[in-house]
Amino acid sequence: MNDISNLSESELKHKANFLRQQIDFKDREIRSLFKEMSLHNKGINELRDNRDNLNKSVKELRSTASDYRNKRDEVNKKIAELKQQRSEMLSHQSTYTDKISELKKTRDDLNKIARGRIEFLNKTYEDQLDKFSNIDIPLEYEQSLFENLHELSGRLEAIYKANIIHSEIGDVYGKVSEFKHDLDTISALIRDLAGESQENHLKMLDIYKEVDDTKKESDDYHQRLVEIYKITRPIKDKIDVLKKSLSAIREELDIYLEHMSEIQLDKDKIKEDTKRIAAKEKFDKSGRMSLEDLRLLIENDEIKFEKES
Repeated sequence: MNDISNLSESELKHKANFLRQQIDFKDREIRSLFKEMSLHNKGINELRDNRDNLNKSVKELRSTASDYRNKRDEVNKKIAELKQQRSEMLSHQSTYTDKISELKKTRDDLNKIARGRIEFLNKTYEDQLDKFSNIDIPLEYEQSLFENLHELSGRLEAIYKANIIHSEIGDVYGKVSEFKHDLDTISALIRDLAGESQENHLKMLDIYKEVDDTKKESDDYHQRLVEIYKITRPIKDKIDVLKKSLSAIREELDIYLEHMSEIQLDKDKIKEDTKRIAAKEKFDKSGRMSLEDLRLLIENDEIKFEKES
């Protein structure tokens, strides 16, 4: 600011009035801008609250979806373990199935050798053994009978072995049946768990869809806020500039007013001195004075009253 010490009182008043006008103008402009901002900001708190509440819902929904995903994954882990167990059992069952096939082949080969049921072969063997042992028969027939007994003995041995193997086949079938029961139990459990896994998966998908819808709604509110901020930010910047300018003008005005006050004080002092001199002259000439004259003379030590001893 330029040096104002040489400005006249009239010039100071003119400058002060000009600055006051500037202040009034900028005040009105700021109020107008605030009103404009207020119009744009109408409902902004509601938009912000809606956006924040929806974002909070998104966070909660994602947490719930994560719980369902963890449940699904945990069930799938159990299913994988059960499938591994079932696979191992099927492998063992295959071993028993192969053994049954081998035993059946051996039994069938022995049955081909035996060519008859054990009851029939036993009776035939006993009848021919009785003839061979107790009946007097020709040597030639005896030799033929001995060969028949030897053959029947082989056939009996084969049928006995076949029966033993048949029993063993039954035992193996029993184990296979146990395996089948366990496999059916495991398969049923896998199906139940698969249903539970699918249920958790579908719930998770439903929640994630709700998350997407909620997030989209939240983004819409946020976009509306962004659009408002795009409009109000320049207005706020204008207000900040005006406030800064207004502060500088008021500081400048204070300087002018202070200087005007100093001038007024000087004028008042000159006026007071003129009155005091006139009162002193009046008193010196006539010895008379008014109360105002007395005050002026006393305040300026022009009259002193002696204290009584």
